[in-house]
Amino acid sequence: MKKPVILILTMLLGVWCFIYVGINVDMWRLGYELEGLEGQRAELKRQHEALQAQISKLMDPQQIARRAAQQLGFTAPREGQVVMISLDALPPLETGSADPVQLVQNFLDSQPEVP
Repeated sequence: MKKPVILILTMLLGVWCFIYVGINVDMWRLGYELEGLEGQRAELKRQHEALQAQISKLMDPQQIARRAAQQLGFTAPREGQVVMISLDALPPLETGSADPVQLVQNFLDSQPEVP
């Protein structure tokens, strides 16, 4: 009667060892994976900060004006080049719509071309 009890206890101890080793190996693997992901997160955070700095630099109005002048040849408008349009001063449309986009479009269509 002792042999079956010893055999069962040995089998239970073996199963417990397999489970224990399996759990520890999985924990080590997850630990290494976590370290890799934390390193990747730090790198992505650094890239995010660099991109935010680049966005701030590109959104600077002085930077935009300088690049527009240098790369595209834009200049500040001279007096007489800018036409101010008051949407309140335009006549109402025949259809009764007060859509500002249509008002401006109708105004542009009715104006002669400026050289």
